[in-house]
Amino acid sequence: MKDIKVVFMGTPDFSLAPLKVLIEKTNVVLVVTKPDAEVGRKRILTPSPVKKLALENNIPVFTPNSIKKDYQAILDVEPDLIVTCAYGKIIPKILIDYPKYGCVNIHASLLPKYRGAAPIQWSLINGDKETGITLMYMDEFMDTGDIIDIAKYEIKDNDDIGTLHDELSIIGSELLDKNLEYLVSGNVKRIKQDDNLA
Repeated sequence: MKDIKVVFMGTPDFSLAPLKVLIEKTNVVLVVTKPDAEVGRKRILTPSPVKKLALENNIPVFTPNSIKKDYQAILDVEPDLIVTCAYGKIIPKILIDYPKYGCVNIHASLLPKYRGAAPIQWSLINGDKETGITLMYMDEFMDTGDIIDIAKYEIKDNDDIGTLHDELSIIGSELLDKNLEYLVSGNVKRIKQDDNLA
């Protein structure tokens, strides 16, 4: 797997565990994350957690203000696979269509339920008994692409946003790890989402 060139796109702590799997198993040639942001009362310019991890591992980092307009750096590294996890921006079609093994996303719900932002929060707000992670191919819309695999998680009575966030981040990394060889096999069975359940 170390010959597979991967671009990883993500920003917050939630993205760290999947990135670590990719660093261990593949050749991560570029990390794409949001630009450094001002943090705290002193407005200190701070890199994202994903940028910090990438730099610690000597991986080049790209921080475009608009991924829709500024994406050439990603094409230049000629990725075989693009993986996104909590990146927070819609990926343009030219990037989705480029990698030979596709552009896949790790989403923190059992799609098609809770597409879009804050899926972890919504599962708690609505008192769900179960949630999980969906590994999916990306398309031009928000979390509507074909499903590759899912991993379910039974929500415990004492779970809160913090515990659920941490559990799902680990589950997401495990689901990605489990499917890496499958993704490059050329035999992935795509599961269409039922939009009526969204």
